[in-house]
Amino acid sequence: MTNLPEKIYTETEVERARNTAQLVGWAQGAGVVIGAGILWSLLGWIPVLLGVGAVGWIGYKIFGRDKGDDDAEL
Repeated sequence: MTNLPEKIYTETEVERARNTAQLVGWAQGAGVVIGAGILWSLLGWIPVLLGVGAVGWIGYKIFGRDKGDDDAEL
């Protein structure tokens, strides 16, 4: 078995898919910005900053490097 695609796409189809994906990305980004603005206006800036800080801290703990593992490999 090979990993070749079943269909070869034309340059027009690839360009259309690329443009559509870019439009969807712009729409998602605009939605996030508008949603954050609405949330900011409803809640005020202190709870929003605390929430963003908490999400950032959790993301750092999940995706950050654990320095203890590096020492064990030496």
